[in-house]
Amino acid sequence: MRRLFCILLASVLCFGALCACGTGGGEVTTAPDTDPVTATPTTEPPATEPPVTEPPVTEPPVTEPPVTEPPVTEPPVTEPPVTEPPVTEPPVTEPPVTEPPVTEPPVTEPPVTEPPVTEPPVTEPPVTEPPVTEPVTEPVTEPVTEPVTEPVVPPVIELDELEKLIENGEVLKIACIGDSITQGTGVQDFARDSYPAYLQRLLGDKYLVGNFGKGGSYALAADHKYNAKKDRPELSYKNTQHYKDSIAFEPNVVVIMLGTNDMSSMSCVDATVEFKKALVALVKDYEALPTVKKIYLMSNIFVPTSSTAVQLSNGFMAQLVKEAADEAGCGFIDMWKISKPYINVYMHYTGDRLHPRAEGYSEMAKIVEAGLRGTEADVAVPEKSDSGVVYVKTGGNEKGKGETPESAVNTISKAVGLLRESGGTIVICGEYKTTYNEFMPENFKTITLTSVYNGVDYRKTNGAIIHMAHSFSLHGDFVIDDVEMVVEANSLMLICNYNDVTIGKGVNITLGSGFKTYPLLLVGMNVAVGGTPLEAISLDGECNIEVNGGTWVYIRCGNRRSLPAQPFGGITKNGKLTVTINGGTFLNAGSTLHTSAVGMNSNHGECNLIINGGTINGNVLCVGRAGTTTTTDKAEMTGTVNVTVNGGEISGKIIAAVDNTNAVSGSINVTVASAYADKLQGDFTNKTVK
Repeated sequence: MRRLFCILLASVLCFGALCACGTGGGEVTTAPDTDPVTATPTTEPPATEPPVTEPPVTEPPVTEPPVTEPPVTEPPVTEPPVTEPPVTEPPVTEPPVTEPPVTEPPVTEPPVTEPPVTEPPVTEPPVTEPPVTEPVTEPVTEPVTEPVTEPVVPPVIELDELEKLIENGEVLKIACIGDSITQGTGVQDFARDSYPAYLQRLLGDKYLVGNFGKGGSYALAADHKYNAKKDRPELSYKNTQHYKDSIAFEPNVVVIMLGTNDMSSMSCVDATVEFKKALVALVKDYEALPTVKKIYLMSNIFVPTSSTAVQLSNGFMAQLVKEAADEAGCGFIDMWKISKPYINVYMHYTGDRLHPRAEGYSEMAKIVEAGLRGTEADVAVPEKSDSGVVYVKTGGNEKGKGETPESAVNTISKAVGLLRESGGTIVICGEYKTTYNEFMPENFKTITLTSVYNGVDYRKTNGAIIHMAHSFSLHGDFVIDDVEMVVEANSLMLICNYNDVTIGKGVNITLGSGFKTYPLLLVGMNVAVGGTPLEAISLDGECNIEVNGGTWVYIRCGNRRSLPAQPFGGITKNGKLTVTINGGTFLNAGSTLHTSAVGMNSNHGECNLIINGGTINGNVLCVGRAGTTTTTDKAEMTGTVNVTVNGGEISGKIIAAVDNTNAVSGSINVTVASAYADKLQGDFTNKTVK
């Protein structure tokens, strides 16, 4: 019995031990209330069973902050909402890692709607790196320049002014109206080398360009009282077949360039008004066509063929065309202004200085295309001298830079074009014979014309001489010295156009066989048409002329007129003209052709004539004859005239003023050496004998 009790008691004790093993003993290891990766393990001894070895958290949080942040179970206090993109995707325009520290308020950027990020992802360190406790210190590489939400929009390609006129893919017809310059005179194949032909190639097959230019045509009506071409009524443009053909063409765009052949009709201000009316009427005719969408009036190119052409085509006619376009309400293409720097030089490379060649028409087409499209034209720049020295002789090259006697160019005008910007020296290195009146290109720095250069006198070594069969017109400052000139035509002129000109002692002028008159040295302008604007024939600044040599019929210190209908122009209130004669010979040929301090023009400024030497046959006039007039523009003498005679030979009198001149309201002052006291004649405001 006792044995049975002991066995039973032992069984009960064993069962209790087994129960204790399943529920009691060591503490179960659990994850602390912090990040398990860096938390310090508990120091309390574990139970007799091995501790749990699984990591409490096996997923690294994508946006979880460093260990100093609150527990995993709470979102970090300053983190943005979970709807924001992962931190590895930077905003499009923000610099990398420049956000403020994590303790700042939530990011207030708008929701991310930007296009996909094309920059490489930011490779920020993993969350196992030390906690971020201060802002990142990498330098800012560029500022934020626009909101990150602005999408990238491709640029809108605007249609140019011409393309806007195209409808339903139809070909746009462009009619080019004009005279011989539109027709293409100067090239052999109008269909290939006229400006409309080049324009067709520039525009392409979406356009059809028609050439309706008629050589010799003009804008004025055939029977108009101001028309100088009444003997050619068939050339009034509206009388031509070309006009009718242009109407039948049913154009969409019309480009009109007329006026070159109207210049000779610009005899007075009223004539210029009628010219504008004729252009406006032509615009209205084309405007009435149902197919026409756009009309342009286009100014004429610069024409350096005569004084008239230079004075009128150098901006004046262009202004009239612009005024007509404004009145008509149509477009305007300023061919004159845009082409002038090129044409000013290039036209001296053509056969007649009036009609371009193929390359000139090509440049014109560029200007027309740009005008139609509303863009800027890229016009070629004529070549310039690199050395500053250009050699010239007859038989020289048509093109090139003339840098040696062997490579000389064939005209003085071309040499001026090469030196137009920087100035320099033109060397006549052989015989040179003029073939046309040389209305030189404009030059903006002084040019020296000579036959002696670098120690070589080409008059002696190569027979250098200028056969002057035509006039020269200068359009910039010149020094002319050490040249031999032989006159081979009558009534020639050296026209200074109020530029600073020095005639050196080495200028020798002789008469060729059978010729009777020496050239006129004209200080001012040769006025040749009534409608010439006064500003084109006046001095509004300072001009200095010095004469040391040469033989001349006389010197006129101002303008020259040949008809009563021509305006006077002259010296403005701001003008100051000083002419100094140190040498040379002046052979006055008639009673009215005398050396004079004032030309056939008005003087509202100051005219100074200083005579230190030379030989003057005939009289010296302080105020000469201005000439009769049928215009409203009268010669006015409100300025000051100063004549000083220190030396030289004067065979005639020194006269204050002659008849046929408007009353002088300004002053005429004379100062002479005592040897000339008995030559004074007339009423001087102030007279000094020393």
